[in-house]
Amino acid sequence: MKAVLEILPVDLDSRKCILLLEISDHGFSYAIKNDEDNIYIAVAVFHYDNSNGEGTHDSLLEGLQHQPVLSGNFKKIYILYSSEQSVLIPFSLYSSQENTNVLNLIHGDLEGNNNNKIFADMVTAKGIYNAYRVPEAIAGVIKSRFPDALNIHQYSVLLKQATGGESHLRVIFYPKKLIVVLNKEGSTQFINTFSFDAAEDVSYILLNTCKQFEVENIPVEISGLIEMNSALYKEIYKYFTNVTLAGLPGGCNYSEEISRQPAHYFSHIFAVDSCE
Repeated sequence: MKAVLEILPVDLDSRKCILLLEISDHGFSYAIKNDEDNIYIAVAVFHYDNSNGEGTHDSLLEGLQHQPVLSGNFKKIYILYSSEQSVLIPFSLYSSQENTNVLNLIHGDLEGNNNNKIFADMVTAKGIYNAYRVPEAIAGVIKSRFPDALNIHQYSVLLKQATGGESHLRVIFYPKKLIVVLNKEGSTQFINTFSFDAAEDVSYILLNTCKQFEVENIPVEISGLIEMNSALYKEIYKYFTNVTLAGLPGGCNYSEEISRQPAHYFSHIFAVDSCE
């Protein structure tokens, strides 16, 4: 497990705090907010260090065990799953008994139905359910460590956020993958996860998304671990002139040490709490 970023509190009373824990294929991240003072006091990002970049339940369990700050009795815990095996289903077509079949249809069933845990988020404002699956072993680790946690998918959080009236792209970067959200004229039109190997892959994904939905050179907001002087950022800027890095969500305060870090590294993690 590789620590990409660690900002930890000197003194933590977990009973006053909310824990936001994000689980992805390549690692985990967390943020801690003192709910009484409405201030984020901790944030950390970890990546698995195995050769293929894919995490297992053993990797996750070992990583969590090496974070004693996570063993406290928190006031509330949110688990954010950033997995691509998700299907958005309108209220009118939804049946909880069909979640497994729908996910198998869209994402395949080679792993077998018994190896996955099925969850479903209700996104009331959009009139849809987000059905998604998580490897049973991963879900088991989380359940054993955080039995009272509330589960939510990354897509659900993104769909609950206000879109505004103008068209724009939101892009969240992870190691070798990105989540793309297209908001067109105040409505979320597209959300999906893509893998990439080179910077040119990313520009193709974004340009193709814009072409499919007939938008040109719209504003792009970037979150995640990406640097402004990187080849990846420069590649995006070749084709989009209005590119910004996401800031810290409003409505909360942040510790001085967190405020000194680039906000876009973890702004998408803080957004979970504001959507509940």
